[in-house]
Amino acid sequence: MSATKRDRGTQMLLLTTYKVKAHLSKADFKKLMDEFGKRGAAPGEIAHYVHTDGSGGSIVSEVSEIGPSYESLLAYTEYMEFDVTPVLEINDAVGPLLAYVGNG
Repeated sequence: MSATKRDRGTQMLLLTTYKVKAHLSKADFKKLMDEFGKRGAAPGEIAHYVHTDGSGGSIVSEVSEIGPSYESLLAYTEYMEFDVTPVLEINDAVGPLLAYVGNG
């Protein structure tokens, strides 16, 4: 949903991509799933997708502060590697992009 359709205030969108570590045994994977069951959704989670190649997944979240997301991520670092990227919806990026190329 575009920023024009909701008030974000100081909210930011994060795209978190995770990969399961290659060395993970079935027992470790069970521990990972137990941890996930205990903790539930990531802070501010909007959507959570699993990559069908079995390598990991992606989470889109909307947060006002990064601390709780970082704390949640740390609980899983034994099992997964993460890439967290702040993102903009395309409607929010067009203005700055046009200004950059001189059409804004």
